[in-house]
Amino acid sequence: MADKEVIKKTISRYKDRKDLYNQLAQKVESVIKNILVEKDIVFHSIENRVKSIDSLKRKASKSKYKDPINEITDLAGIRIITLFEKDVYEISDIIKNLFKIDYPNSEDKSDLLAADKMGYKSVHYVANFKENLLDKDEFKKFDGLKFEIQIRSILQHAWAEIEHDRNYKLKGNLPKHLQRRFYVLSGMLEMADREFNLLAKEVDEYKEKTNDINENNSK
Repeated sequence: MADKEVIKKTISRYKDRKDLYNQLAQKVESVIKNILVEKDIVFHSIENRVKSIDSLKRKASKSKYKDPINEITDLAGIRIITLFEKDVYEISDIIKNLFKIDYPNSEDKSDLLAADKMGYKSVHYVANFKENLLDKDEFKKFDGLKFEIQIRSILQHAWAEIEHDRNYKLKGNLPKHLQRRFYVLSGMLEMADREFNLLAKEVDEYKEKTNDINENNSK
């Protein structure tokens, strides 16, 4: 467990800067939302949040943190929920171009799953604003501050939220037979995500074909 004095100082410093992290989370959400609208990318929702005091205290208590306020990277966070799994990867490419990504602390959890395993799939990026934004007056106060961006499909999000809620109620000690049922469901949802991807593609193709027919008929 981390030193109690370190934890106390971490909480005190965070309380002093929590409003700044709130502003950071809101600004990141705004930047992402604007670029997705500009590129005409449909998404289900984007939400921002800052870490609660209790959550920070629990995380800072872990012995791996020597300087928690600077080492914990999700004090401000954004969650993007897409309609389709294919959109997760399209938006990921945009995020990687838009922000400076801390790759050692970022992960694509689908890449961490072995071929014969099922479970939580999500993309997490730890990032900073790039210099081109930090040069602007409204962004300068965020220089050096990191934030986390999560990207999930709506089905991945549903599974993760339910699994987390059940695990939380049992303090992470979910019996193996119940864990197995959650994993089986995640596999079914993965198949559903793929089917939705195919349906979305076929709908787009049908729409394009119909438009071409209507265009030819109008000539």
